[in-house]
Amino acid sequence: MSFQFSLKMRALSVNRYRGKTAVLATKHEKLWAIEKPMLTGLGMSLISPPGIDTDALGTFSGEVERDGTPLETAIRKARLGMSITKLPFGFANEGSFGPHPQLIFIPGNQEFMVFIDDELGIEIAEQTISTETNYNHTNVSSIAAAAAFLEQVRFPSHGLIVLPHNQKRSRPEKAGGAFSGKEPLTLIKGIRDRATLEEAIEFCKSQSNDGLARIETDMRAHMNPLRQRVIRRLAIKLARRLQRACAQCECPGWGITGVAGSLPCEDCGYPSQEAPAFEIHSCSKCSYSQKLPRRDGLTLVEATYCQRCNP
Repeated sequence: MSFQFSLKMRALSVNRYRGKTAVLATKHEKLWAIEKPMLTGLGMSLISPPGIDTDALGTFSGEVERDGTPLETAIRKARLGMSITKLPFGFANEGSFGPHPQLIFIPGNQEFMVFIDDELGIEIAEQTISTETNYNHTNVSSIAAAAAFLEQVRFPSHGLIVLPHNQKRSRPEKAGGAFSGKEPLTLIKGIRDRATLEEAIEFCKSQSNDGLARIETDMRAHMNPLRQRVIRRLAIKLARRLQRACAQCECPGWGITGVAGSLPCEDCGYPSQEAPAFEIHSCSKCSYSQKLPRRDGLTLVEATYCQRCNP
């Protein structure tokens, strides 16, 4: 594809959304992170009306269990916003936290973001995995015992959740019911000042069989500036993808949809199980696709990561 042709396709893609309005389904102030990249990159305005209860699709703190993958949940969120506003364009984001898939002992933040265009009948998704997160928890008997933890997780600029470590239950557990053991009876969210934190710790200690309170980082976007930064970068990534159009049908959203092949080890030539050699770029509307070399330029795997040299 020539450079001039690429610019033409980019203009066609960007102009499609200029002056249009999309809904962002969020309950936790993600508009701050996502609106500017879409307005700057696509000329598209975002609205986020109150009353869209995305918590009904799952919560980080466990009151509502997420049914499905993060990507599936993000799509449901976008569809929920579109249904409420009757707009044909919708955005949504869903995140998850846990050990980083490559750096096992380091916490990771995986974020998915989707854009749905019902006029074209397309769903475009991008994702990122970041180590830029304060995701953590600890069990304490007092606020003094939590001093190092509070500094590590950037309290009070980042919010916290407190609950009893070993919840007392005043009624028998019922399978599948409110006392199934899957949901805490006591849960205090959005703590961002020391007085409230101290009060929450003392109360949750009294509700715990072992006299300990569990402190968790509040990973909701409006309580977590670090996560907001990751979401902002992902929004920029998605906006750039929506600037790229398919060379065959001119549909926006051209980008990576898969990988293929395996890079060989630099020493023994053994094909890596975890390092693909090619990226598959394709269109979300038509069947056109291309197999391209990795954008990072890697052609070999270091022997340190070879399954044969270092099983």
